[in-house]
Amino acid sequence: MSDATAPDPEDLEHLGLYDPAAPDAAERLELIRYVLAAGASVDDVACTTNLGELALDRTLRVRGERTMAEVAAECGLEWDVALRLLGAAGLVPDPSQPATAGEADAIRLLATARREYLGEEATIQLARVTGHAMARVAETLVGVFRLRMEVPRRDAGTRYVDVVKEYAELARTLLPVFVGTLDAALRRQIVAVAERMWWVDEDRSAVMLPRTVGFVDLVGYTASTSRLTVRELTRVLVDFDTRTADVVAAGNGQIVKTIGDEAMFVTEDPVDACRIALDLVDAAGDALAPVRVGLAVGEMVSVLGDIYGPDVNLAARLVAEARPASALVSADVRTAAQHGGFRFEAVAPLQLKGYPGPVTAFRLGR
Repeated sequence: MSDATAPDPEDLEHLGLYDPAAPDAAERLELIRYVLAAGASVDDVACTTNLGELALDRTLRVRGERTMAEVAAECGLEWDVALRLLGAAGLVPDPSQPATAGEADAIRLLATARREYLGEEATIQLARVTGHAMARVAETLVGVFRLRMEVPRRDAGTRYVDVVKEYAELARTLLPVFVGTLDAALRRQIVAVAERMWWVDEDRSAVMLPRTVGFVDLVGYTASTSRLTVRELTRVLVDFDTRTADVVAAGNGQIVKTIGDEAMFVTEDPVDACRIALDLVDAAGDALAPVRVGLAVGEMVSVLGDIYGPDVNLAARLVAEARPASALVSADVRTAAQHGGFRFEAVAPLQLKGYPGPVTAFRLGR
């Protein structure tokens, strides 16, 4: 929409969207015109409380002619089924909303996977994991840009409308490249996962993984939250995440998940897991908070990208018993890694929650 076809300020004022007497009147008028030129309607402007978000939405989500419900019907999906699939994937399940080209492709993919390959339950599981992963990527991406771009520019006196325009331009130019990066990473990860050891259980109902599992956590994190500034706490968490990811990757391991002050990782080789555990302890030497590690080995069930089983529980219990800047390992880890050149110092039998008797464990050393 050009300036010649944009609503007059008087029309916007009549609609209650613009107050010429407001201190930010000129900037708001410019922002409204920018959003309308990006494809938003006057009704869209009236319904939003954040014109910047509306501008980003119109930049990133170019809608087609058909609604979500129409695309679903073309794929042979009843709307209640489409609602479950789309909701699991994190797509807005509004049947009357025009679908973007990407959303239409997603509906077709989900419908095909459900009908021809995976069935409804497995398709929903895959969609949910994908939705959760994309939500975390989006949260991180937007947070980084807010902190590193928007806030400094606003503090320097840059007008909000100019920040919005810059965001929109970055989205237009950089997001396709970023999505391509995600595509490249996913392809590499699929190949890497396919190469690792696995089998199925007797009932052929789940994928089983022979792995050594480790938990690493920050010692004293709960107490630290009450005495550290926001800046210090942020630095501790970012440093912990960075160090953990670097050490695990360098040691042939994989991060399964991180939850605040704790990370879970796995390896195929128990020797690799022991090296990672000691390297994590050493890497935290100059940090604000030390770490501790717990290791166990066995067969684990792979479900929705996570792993479960008795040895996962054991590793979680061991990390809670480990001293600061140390690693505790199970007796099976000691047996499996005994030729790796490590020291295994027996500790007093442990009384662990959920275990009927004392548990044997060893303090790991070089």
